[in-house]
Amino acid sequence: MADEERPRREVRIWPAVIVAGIAVAIAVGVLAYAAGHYGERTQTLTVQAAGGPSGTGATSSTVSPQVAAGAHTFVQFACVQCHGPQGTGGVDPAVPALTTVGQSLTVAQLTHIINHGLGESANPKQPYMPVWGEVLSKTQVSNLVSYIRAGLPAVGDAQPVPVPSGQGAAVAGAALYVRYGCINCHGPNGLGGVPNPLSQDTVIPPLSGQGFRHDFPTDKAIADVIRSGSVIGRAPIVSMPHWGGILSDQQIAQLIAYLKTLK
Repeated sequence: MADEERPRREVRIWPAVIVAGIAVAIAVGVLAYAAGHYGERTQTLTVQAAGGPSGTGATSSTVSPQVAAGAHTFVQFACVQCHGPQGTGGVDPAVPALTTVGQSLTVAQLTHIINHGLGESANPKQPYMPVWGEVLSKTQVSNLVSYIRAGLPAVGDAQPVPVPSGQGAAVAGAALYVRYGCINCHGPNGLGGVPNPLSQDTVIPPLSGQGFRHDFPTDKAIADVIRSGSVIGRAPIVSMPHWGGILSDQQIAQLIAYLKTLK
């Protein structure tokens, strides 16, 4: 009887053993898969942290938070579009490089220039430093000065907005509107509203609506003020930057195409 019962128990036990073995194999495979992908993910994040996705070779972890914030403000407010990447110049002969001014100018001097502007005060013929005192906060100005004084180091992700190609003039113009800092003064969708206390309207004017179309009824009228800028007084009155020699004719046409899509 014992000999007959043993084969029956073995028959009942083997399916359970096989099922358990399959379950263990699946579990090991899942763990190995997860470990491999987690390792790949960790490696990617480490690479990004070390080199930055922009390929600049430096990230905000290598500089102080104030300097990193200054680098982002430098890009956000289009300082980079006039003074060049990391302030290296080369954009227009009238706009100096900033790579040496951090050592030659004091904190007080740099702060005053940013707040009050520098250059021609009326009907400018060439690019000039506009008044930023009513647009930038004291913290932003302080961070900018820290960035310049630190030698304008490369900071990861502090890169201008890319401009799409092959998607039409208005799409390119919308990106240029952000890339060149128009949005900081004239607002999203050109709605305006940024304070300009001593100006006639007490705010920076919108670039949309019937009032704008009345004052600038043609593409040429818009292009002319983009190229020349509009300095209506001294600080703290905010002035329209002079973009002639910095923006190309094509870029100006793309900006106008975008403005014409606004209400």
